[in-house]
Amino acid sequence: MEGVPALLGQELLRLRLQRGLSLRKLARQLGMTAHSGIVDYERGVRIPPPDLMSTYVQVLQPDGNRLAQLYEAAVADRAHQRVLNSIQSEIPLGAADVEWIARLYVEQIMALNGVVRALEELTSKLSAAIA
Repeated sequence: MEGVPALLGQELLRLRLQRGLSLRKLARQLGMTAHSGIVDYERGVRIPPPDLMSTYVQVLQPDGNRLAQLYEAAVADRAHQRVLNSIQSEIPLGAADVEWIARLYVEQIMALNGVVRALEELTSKLSAAIA
């Protein structure tokens, strides 16, 4: 994987290794039954959900807010990619209907607003956990 999710994954890997945790030990501390999800997070294939990310912060105890910033950027990047993919797959060839495109755009913006609210909550929780 490339991009911001990969950077988040590299940071999660760096912090895990810095704390001397194996995949299995970290999985147990995060309350996970298997370590395969951690591998996906560290490779940037998946992004941890907000509740798991909060637990990551408690377990890994990162310095500063780099992890929170990378998480926020990765979630925003993934949302952006989903919007682009959605628009590209939903616009019929030759469509010039401005109203239809505008409606689709508004629906996507509303979905992104929900992501922004979730990120704001997570940032607040992460900041509190770091402090």
